[in-house]
Amino acid sequence: MAQIIRATQPKHTYRANNLGGSVLEKAVIAVIIIVALYFGSELFVPLAISVLLAFALSPVVQFMRRRRVPHGVAVGVTVLLTFAIIFFVGAIVTRQVTELGTELPRYQAALRDKVKTISSFTGGKGGAIERAGDTLRDLQKELEKGHAEGPVIAQPRSGELAQRANGPIPVEVHAPPPTALQQISGIIAVALSPLATAGIIIIFVIFLLLKQTDVRDRAIRLLGVHDLEKTTVALDDAGRRLSSYFLSLVLMNAGFGGAIGLGLWAIGIPNPILWGIIATLLRFMPMVGVFIAAAIPVVLAAAVDPGWMMLGAVVALYLIAEGFMNLVVESWLQATSTGLSVLAILLAAAFWTLLWGPIGLLLAVPLTAVLVVLGRHVEGLNFLHVLLGDTPPLTPAESFYQRMLADDPHEAAEQAEKLLKDKPLIDYYDDVVMEGLKLAQIDADLKKLEPSRLPDIRDAAVSMIDALADQMAENNGETDTAIAEIPAAWREEGAITCVAGQSALDELAAIILTQLLRHRGFNPKLMRMADVSSAQMQGAEINGTKLVCVSIVDIEHRGAYLKFLVRRLRRIFPGVNLLGAFWKHDAGNIRLADIAGLIPDRVKSLAEAVAHCVSLAMADAAKPQAELQAQAS
Repeated sequence: MAQIIRATQPKHTYRANNLGGSVLEKAVIAVIIIVALYFGSELFVPLAISVLLAFALSPVVQFMRRRRVPHGVAVGVTVLLTFAIIFFVGAIVTRQVTELGTELPRYQAALRDKVKTISSFTGGKGGAIERAGDTLRDLQKELEKGHAEGPVIAQPRSGELAQRANGPIPVEVHAPPPTALQQISGIIAVALSPLATAGIIIIFVIFLLLKQTDVRDRAIRLLGVHDLEKTTVALDDAGRRLSSYFLSLVLMNAGFGGAIGLGLWAIGIPNPILWGIIATLLRFMPMVGVFIAAAIPVVLAAAVDPGWMMLGAVVALYLIAEGFMNLVVESWLQATSTGLSVLAILLAAAFWTLLWGPIGLLLAVPLTAVLVVLGRHVEGLNFLHVLLGDTPPLTPAESFYQRMLADDPHEAAEQAEKLLKDKPLIDYYDDVVMEGLKLAQIDADLKKLEPSRLPDIRDAAVSMIDALADQMAENNGETDTAIAEIPAAWREEGAITCVAGQSALDELAAIILTQLLRHRGFNPKLMRMADVSSAQMQGAEINGTKLVCVSIVDIEHRGAYLKFLVRRLRRIFPGVNLLGAFWKHDAGNIRLADIAGLIPDRVKSLAEAVAHCVSLAMADAAKPQAELQAQAS
């Protein structure tokens, strides 16, 4: 999330100058890490799998420890059961693949008929495919004919033939067949690599589970000990989130594979256990895993069934199962959310596949999810969360401000309509629009925003506010009865007068306030800076004015102007209450408190301003009629 730095201009320049060096250093470090991951894949792939398994098994170990099982025993039992299941599943897959290989010839005839049927849709004999094949064959014949009619090769002379005849005769040497010992050595060499990888994974998993606290402390040391409390809480929270995510993901994908296996068994597809296991594993792949897992069962369905019913049932099974998992199960189990944007998932799949091949594609989403969670909790890695996370890169207030700078009120209105589904319009104005105005005022104070841009921001925002005018009755929740409670004198035009300050942002805030007051039952009047002059106000009807609200976004740099404005307003509206709507007022700033003390009644939000006006009106309604007549006279 972007942060607005409140600082003087020299400090801001210093930070900007150092930004380039910081980005360059991070880029160099990233390149070094990527090169190391690529050339050290034989080590880093088992390590990555071990880390993911450790995260997934950590909740199981913690569960056993809460049952007073010793730590070492809990880790040993968990790892033993886990790898026993993995090896058992591997044995089942091996057996299923062997059975499938022996049965494949039985399905060739049915599959050949399916291919002929599909080919008939293209026109059968003489169709598009047949014509394309004939064209390729004719082209091949022409090429062969061209080679046959090529240039004549010169024949060697008789002396050369004699010399070649007396030359050495090539001899082929055939190696003796391998001995039994050599065959055993070859088999061991082939099996040694996966066994060594499995051994490394087991050792890493045991170490990470046994030394979980030690690994966390070393990570804290690497990340910095300047804020132990924050770093410890962040890493513990990240560990819990990742453990919950991976365990839920494993269970969810296992459930998906089980449902696929049962469904294929009911349909009659051979080796349903094999396809259920493959569906479980490939569903870890982002987006394409399920389609890859469905490819072979679909082909088998076409080969086994002479008709098309079984093929349609298999396709429907995968579509329904995947849709149910996405729309129901993953929505219910929020812990399974990766927290990754769609673009991040695609880039992660491409990146890890390029580094580590198919195993990289399998680990792409889990590994990237680790980086995103760490980026969310570790300050130095926050850029990873911004780049890869699915949270919006800008807050609603920042997005509103950016849209106003781009003069795009229509997109801002679309964003507002989405937010208004969950909050009243007055809260949207306070939480988004007014916060966006504060950001604009900060940039103006730091000279990062030209004063000439402020009227453009005001005009764009007014266009958006007008577009949202119809939303007020739907979202603010006020009724005609509540409006009728406002005394008639307060519903007169100009009973509440909103005076905008010098800035276009002050005027925009005043416009929003008048809109909210009008919806609440008042009929406020807006006065701009040019209107606050004795010459223009001499003939104005001010006797009915009961409250004057002064709208200023930032009074920190408006002290002299505020003193002038208060004196002018007290002269124009003698005896009328003043309300200071200082939208960016910092009550803890003593100097600002002295400036704001010119107006005792102050508010900082639109909701407070509307509530203050309503309370004054209701207080007048509660007064005896005689007292009101005396005040009027």
